[in-house]
Amino acid sequence: MATKKASKSVRKSRSWKDIDQDVKAKSMSSAAFKRMLLARMRTCAIGVGVFVALALVIKFFVMTDDFSATLTKAGRALPIRVVEVESDTLSREWVMEHLDLYRGDLNLLEIDVGALRASLLKIPQTREAHIARQLPDTLFISIEEREPIARVAAEDVERGRITLLVDRDGIVYEGIGYNRKRIQSLPFLDGIRLKRIEGGFETIEGMNSVDHLLAEASEIAPHIYQTWKVVSLAELPKLIVKSAFAKEIVFAPTGGDYRRQLSELDYIIDYHKGHSYRSVAKIDLTMKSQVPVTRSTVVR
Repeated sequence: MATKKASKSVRKSRSWKDIDQDVKAKSMSSAAFKRMLLARMRTCAIGVGVFVALALVIKFFVMTDDFSATLTKAGRALPIRVVEVESDTLSREWVMEHLDLYRGDLNLLEIDVGALRASLLKIPQTREAHIARQLPDTLFISIEEREPIARVAAEDVERGRITLLVDRDGIVYEGIGYNRKRIQSLPFLDGIRLKRIEGGFETIEGMNSVDHLLAEASEIAPHIYQTWKVVSLAELPKLIVKSAFAKEIVFAPTGGDYRRQLSELDYIIDYHKGHSYRSVAKIDLTMKSQVPVTRSTVVR
């Protein structure tokens, strides 16, 4: 009997209390750590994206008239204290006067930016205009203007003879704020008929070719360009230039590239001046093989 009791006492216990609890957690593998890190970074990126999107939505609605009207009805009034104007030639004072922004009761939220932009675009000199509210008290106005390349002499019933400007798109308009010296350096247009329409004049055809010719002349032969007085569109697609030395210089469009003809013109002018010619009547650059020159005055 003693022996049997001893064998029972050495039997292993099956209780959970007898199990060794000092077990170390398995260390995380590098791949698992990278996955965890990428997941956290993805979560952060989504959070930032949501925040930026929310900010853009708020900014968009602040710029719209409907949301502005809602804020105004709710009792919010934001007086305009600053008007920023970006423009090449139109002065800030002119823009303020034209848009009637000198009034002291202007509310940033109530002002109709669409109507202000439309008013600026009615001016033929304006190519594009952007107007935006900048909280809390600033109205920002940006104006892109047309670049004149030539002048047109016209008759006005009330003012008599006036000078109009023309850009490369053929838009005719009265220039506001341009430097007088710069305008006086532009050649006049001839061989055209100005037709009045509501709000201005009809577009002049052929100004794209004129723009190419004048741009290349001012770039590669400025000493020649400075002597040009008139560009005639009477024989389109040919362009006839009247200068101080040649009464007529005939250009032909060759893919919009006038460089060869300008080089020939430079040589012809130098040659004739070197042979005591004070001026010539006509230089025809439309023929590739030879250039007919009608001579006129010789200095004796």
